[in-house]
Amino acid sequence: MADTIYSVDGGIVSTSANWMRQYRVRVYTHTADSPVITASTQEDYNKQFSQTQTGDEILDVSKLRCKFEIKRHALYYPNQAIITIYNLSASTETSIIEEGYRVIVEAGYNNTKSSNYGQIFDGTVIMCNRWKQSGTDYILQILALDSSQFINEGYCSFTIARGQTARAVVENIAKKSGGAINDYYISPEFDEQKLTKGYIAQGSLKNTLSEIAKTYNGTWFVDNGKLYMLAYADSSDDLPLGNQAVELSIKNGLIGNPKQVNQGIEARCLLNPQIVPYGLIHISNELITEQLVNIGTYSEGITTPWLLDPHAIYRVISVTYTGDTRGNEWYTDITAVTQAGAVPEMLQQNVSYTLN
Repeated sequence: MADTIYSVDGGIVSTSANWMRQYRVRVYTHTADSPVITASTQEDYNKQFSQTQTGDEILDVSKLRCKFEIKRHALYYPNQAIITIYNLSASTETSIIEEGYRVIVEAGYNNTKSSNYGQIFDGTVIMCNRWKQSGTDYILQILALDSSQFINEGYCSFTIARGQTARAVVENIAKKSGGAINDYYISPEFDEQKLTKGYIAQGSLKNTLSEIAKTYNGTWFVDNGKLYMLAYADSSDDLPLGNQAVELSIKNGLIGNPKQVNQGIEARCLLNPQIVPYGLIHISNELITEQLVNIGTYSEGITTPWLLDPHAIYRVISVTYTGDTRGNEWYTDITAVTQAGAVPEMLQQNVSYTLN
């Protein structure tokens, strides 16, 4: 793996005067004249479901109190959002419960000097729950997942001729998703080796994509409707997010002291939509509380934690955004790994397939 020269962006938010919250929460609902879905296959269902979005009603609930917890991962788990909305009108609440199908959350800070505001979730409504709190507040809670149907229920059946590469397999899956995947990125590493025999993709999409990722020592995930197929050996210059790291320090949003964990670090900062799965962050190692060695049992002996990254550059593998538009919570919690070149255990995939 070639050395990568990282550049660190230290100008995201420069002064405390820029910490003014900005947010938008929208729920999409079907209208009464939405077409009835009559598809008989997964691909036809995805196409028809996508088409029904045109002309449907968009409910902007940003003026009400909204709380959210959004989890995004650099693994094949669906991104998850739990959104709590307070005191909706009876008609709006009923519309969301009966016809709500999509939710988009944008959040960050109103800073004219930088783009510290953006979309942090786009997913499908799975279920709604309502109750009354303290005798006065009516609460609607929405559970939404990003591309859950594609990840957990998707099915594929096609063949790829000998001489093609793994890219052809992944592209075929993405293009036939019927709108479930709106874009994709495939590492150049998946162009290196040609298939020595024809490849038959039959069965679960999750197993097929995991099989390919394991063969090339990589990972895959879906984030905001975009499919990523990545190799651990990729240089940051080859990744869609590039080699620019988000600078985190006391001056621009870092909260408390990050702590070292088994293969990397955990940190909290003020809500920042620029911190995304598989993106880079830069935190001075002087700010990180190191993990103590594990004395273990007599048979295990002493084990020491992984070293901190010598360049203080870390790869985000999991990020959680927590917000309350009328409360104090407005945070990003980060789990990140070092750039040592070894494959961290927390990114290993528990599959036993090989592609070729």
